[in-house]
Amino acid sequence: MHPVATVPTLDELAQDLIRLNAGCSASELHGVLAGLLAGGARLNRSMLQKVLEAHAEADHPIEGETLAGLWQLQLKTLEDLGDSELLFQPLLPDDDEDLAARVSALSEWCQGFLVGFGTAVRAEDARLQDESLRETLQDIAHVSSVDASAQDNDESDENAYAELYEFVRMAVIHLFEELAPPEEGRGHDEANPDAPTLH
Repeated sequence: MHPVATVPTLDELAQDLIRLNAGCSASELHGVLAGLLAGGARLNRSMLQKVLEAHAEADHPIEGETLAGLWQLQLKTLEDLGDSELLFQPLLPDDDEDLAARVSALSEWCQGFLVGFGTAVRAEDARLQDESLRETLQDIAHVSSVDASAQDNDESDENAYAELYEFVRMAVIHLFEELAPPEEGRGHDEANPDAPTLH
């Protein structure tokens, strides 16, 4: 057992989900995390566990080192989303992976994001009346249904993927900035010491 959990890599999280016999990919689960955060949800550990377990539909509970790693991944994602250097990156396969696998993972990530966002922000939320927010969400929904089998692995497809990736990255940062709780960054939540805070 590690005294302090580290942020899991894509491969490490994928292995954990295989062990749990989960019904979603590592990219998709990170999308759920990012969607929750971008929608303004700040969950304590037990609530995060409930939401992720409900989505993953695993045969075994998410606990122990797997949960600790996901908690650290959430903290890192929250920190990166709020960083002025625009550090946030979706958790996706590296560029040396097959293009179809990367496109598929980006699509799954966006599907997870929309689930997480929809969990954090109700459909009747007045903030969703904002046209630019609605358009951004619709664009992410389009990416979530991209057909990975249509990729030819040529340079134009690589460029198209790079553009999609960058679009999704910036769209999520935009949503996070628009919907972050007004008290974000004012220090620790004393009523809930287990809640993630920005540093």
